[in-house]
Amino acid sequence: MEPLTENIIKKVALRFFRHYYKYRLRYEDQPVTAKYDLEGVGGIVADGYYSFKKVDGKPFVATFEATSIGTREEVIYKPQQKVLFWDGFAVATVLTLLFAGLNYFYGFHELTGTRLAARIGLTLFSLLVCLVAFYLIAKNFSRYRYIYAIEQFKKYYADEQWVALASDVFPNSNDKYLRELKNQCVNNGFGLLMIDDKLDSKILITPSRQDIFMGKRRMVEFFSKNRLPAQIKNSKLAGEFGFWRSQLPELFHKDHSLLRYKRSFFNQIAVAALCLVLMGMIFSKELQKADLQVVDDQEYREDIATSKSNNQPEQPEYLTDSTLPSNKKKQQLNEGYWDTSSPPKVEQDTASTEEASPLAENKASEEFTSKGGEQEIAYDCTRYYNFDSPKYIIEEGVYPTWQSTLDRLTGLRKNKLECASLLLACFSKNEKGYVVYLGMIYNSREEAMDEWSRLDKEQPKAVPNSKLKLRRLDPILEVSAQQGGNK
Repeated sequence: MEPLTENIIKKVALRFFRHYYKYRLRYEDQPVTAKYDLEGVGGIVADGYYSFKKVDGKPFVATFEATSIGTREEVIYKPQQKVLFWDGFAVATVLTLLFAGLNYFYGFHELTGTRLAARIGLTLFSLLVCLVAFYLIAKNFSRYRYIYAIEQFKKYYADEQWVALASDVFPNSNDKYLRELKNQCVNNGFGLLMIDDKLDSKILITPSRQDIFMGKRRMVEFFSKNRLPAQIKNSKLAGEFGFWRSQLPELFHKDHSLLRYKRSFFNQIAVAALCLVLMGMIFSKELQKADLQVVDDQEYREDIATSKSNNQPEQPEYLTDSTLPSNKKKQQLNEGYWDTSSPPKVEQDTASTEEASPLAENKASEEFTSKGGEQEIAYDCTRYYNFDSPKYIIEEGVYPTWQSTLDRLTGLRKNKLECASLLLACFSKNEKGYVVYLGMIYNSREEAMDEWSRLDKEQPKAVPNSKLKLRRLDPILEVSAQQGGNK
């Protein structure tokens, strides 16, 4: 049996339209227009056209695209690899820009001059991974499967649009091209009509009654193919334009191929370029704030040579880390200061007739600790200037001389006790001698009492011939502030 031609399909489809739309509401006195082989402005072709006026006065238009075995390329999808690539590249650049922004704020990978190559490698790796992932996910999307008949329907508005094809175009009902055609017809609201070898019409998919494109498509006026060229020919402007257009290179000629409705990808290129520029700006900011700056060796030497810091003399003395200024006069450092066999003597300022403050009198080392070392370590009273609240110690005893204090510290150390000594003059001008205490200096009375209870339980006999008691140490800061206000 001879295959169905496209002209036969057009006539059968138009006959189907007359029967299918026979009972649609319309003005009975208005004529029905039924034509085929029409062409609209912009090269849009309608193989079949059916129109009548509805009861609301608006025209109803239905069109169809006829396809036979000889024109099956009109309904077979073709992959849009370029659009897929540029979509994927745009998405990859957006995601990589997001990663670069997060890295800029959180510092996962610090960018320096020595790590610039690594950053470029990471950026390229991120682009590649995102691009491959997008390709694997989106390669089967309908967006990247171009069907000429569907794309042409998207270019103009009609109330209902149909694809009419012969049954021998897709002999296998499970053909992947037929499945894709059905999917796109459903997604876009187009109808699908199949005509068998007996010229019977079978509806596979009915068109949507509502416009899925929400008014985004334009209305196109159709003319018969024999009439449209005559109108253009009678127009002087159109004739002159046609002559000059014929003189242009092939690139500027109008495309009449089946691929003329392919998607463009200029927007994707613009998005990718913008993201790359923003990434470059982020990398530049990172280089400017990097902790490690790579500079030219000669330039660095010249900057150092001309630096004003070279003209400043070395600081003649050390600055203490005390929170309060010291009231003590400078004294010359001698080697005897480091001798811990005996405490340094307290020097008195005989030249001053005023009463010396208790802080000014204590020029010697005022704390001696015994915490397991071979020798005791001495600290100045300024170590306690930053006390901002009362402190507490577990007092073991008070000793008048350094030698007796040292002997007691040695005895306690043999019993494996943590102990230390303080000069009482550091905290009060009325008390003399050294206080030996166990444990540490505590911030609260509760902490000191807890340690005292622990000593009574764990080492009840470790402190022979002593009576422990709790001593409060008032802040030196208050004394100094009061003295400063009285001056």
